[in-house]
Amino acid sequence: MKSFVPLLLLLMLNLPVSAHSLNDAEAVIKEQERYAQFVDRVAPPFTLFDTQGNPVSKLDLAGKVVVLNFLYTRCADACPLHMNLIAQLQDRVSEQGLSGQVEFITIATDTESNVDLTVDNMNAYGRNFDLAPSNWRFLYRDASGDPELTRSLAEDYGLKFSSVSEGVQMHGLVTHVVDQEGWLKARFHGLEFKPGNLVSYLEVLVKGPSALNDSTWDEVHTYFENMFK
Repeated sequence: MKSFVPLLLLLMLNLPVSAHSLNDAEAVIKEQERYAQFVDRVAPPFTLFDTQGNPVSKLDLAGKVVVLNFLYTRCADACPLHMNLIAQLQDRVSEQGLSGQVEFITIATDTESNVDLTVDNMNAYGRNFDLAPSNWRFLYRDASGDPELTRSLAEDYGLKFSSVSEGVQMHGLVTHVVDQEGWLKARFHGLEFKPGNLVSYLEVLVKGPSALNDSTWDEVHTYFENMFK
């Protein structure tokens, strides 16, 4: 047997299910999801507007777990794929009975002066991907606001959108998870992560670490027991 066993592994092998912590649950999900990055810092604040012109701030989302993503509405390739993934997540959240506790927020990074076109594009995304407005909102800056506002906000969240030509922004794809107290807890990178793993994490944040079913914990316990024999 190896001479050093990390404390986290000892906890996972020896604690009863009811005593598992959030860190333990994150370790379990990380073992299953290579594209998950867990963090723990205050999520950057914002005050933006939805497609009806209503102000929405980070403070308005307190008490909800938030799935937040950024996109450029004029993007014709990666951004629609990202929104298709968001739609899958919303469906799974609904199936798990979590719609009342989980809010989806999509923020547009467009800098063009034609704000009306951006809002039209935002509404089209909602229709095309059949996103339920009950727990999903598309947010943008005020028409008279700083054109760079939402791109700067994306950078505050760790995601850079760079203009490379007219109508084109180069960027990565990240789905952020913010907890009920406004802390950024996780980033799921790209398009290849398994939606079920992100939804499992949402369930952990809503219900606590015991939301991971016993069979999942048992599988991980067995994995580490075999590793250190």
